[in-house]
Amino acid sequence: MLGHQLLAHAQAFARDIERMQDWDRRSARCPLGAAAMAGSAIARQPQQAAADLAYLAPCENSIDAVASRDYAAEFLFVTSMIGINLSRLCEEVCLWASRQFRWVELHDSYATGSSIMPQKKNPDVAELTRGRAGRLVGNLMALLTTMKAMPLSYNRDLSDDKRNVIDAVDTLLMVLPAMAGMMATLTFNTEVMREQAPDGFTLATEVADWLALRGVPFREAHEITGQLVQLCERERCSLADLSDAQLQSVDTRLTPEVRTALTLEAALAARSGYGGTAPERVREQLARLRSLMQQQQQWSEDYAGPRV
Repeated sequence: MLGHQLLAHAQAFARDIERMQDWDRRSARCPLGAAAMAGSAIARQPQQAAADLAYLAPCENSIDAVASRDYAAEFLFVTSMIGINLSRLCEEVCLWASRQFRWVELHDSYATGSSIMPQKKNPDVAELTRGRAGRLVGNLMALLTTMKAMPLSYNRDLSDDKRNVIDAVDTLLMVLPAMAGMMATLTFNTEVMREQAPDGFTLATEVADWLALRGVPFREAHEITGQLVQLCERERCSLADLSDAQLQSVDTRLTPEVRTALTLEAALAARSGYGGTAPERVREQLARLRSLMQQQQQWSEDYAGPRV
């Protein structure tokens, strides 16, 4: 389940890269030849300039070429989504590293001690990155607000787009290496995770599913399971601790065979649909993701961009 959880974050970051690839393709239009707004009476081959500078094509409309900033806004949206996805991961790291969870141990090089509690290890990189996400979203909002009532063509207000874009790039250049280092050096306490996994009757759904697969309407199976949990709460025990007699006291259809569903391994394996938690499905997901990452890595290595 840990692998499935981490892959959920990886899928989001993979989409961020795809968004950047889409943005790069869509924004690769050369504005040269648009002049102030109406085009040039001298430079009348903008398609040649676009080809020479490795753009995909010239801009279709000279006024739009000068007045548009949607390419900057879209770039800032992509950087904002990267920031949001990083922030969500950071929030989980902060929780996982807390005393209440104890799921991960931060490496000393990516944490600091408390100013007053020497035993405390602060997840500085995660907290600072979480904060920087607000800055990235702020850059996007600032540019969109500037653009919202801008008449055609060029207005001096648009000169501020560089400030937002450059700040977004600088922010990611700071947080991405730090996050990569923090995640690479995390120690996962898998035994603690396994111990805590059944807490809070997380396997109760397995009882309902087990009944439903044996012909009990799920609405009824749901109610039976709720009664079973209430019994556990009264007896201060877990589902696995209930005796055969206690199971039968709730419903006669709760035979001892239900125990086969009340293990973590059985619960994970039961979710065997595409994208599910079954180990074989997780391995398949990881293989597909690795293939996609190889393609994205190749795109990054081959990327040259316009020659400006």
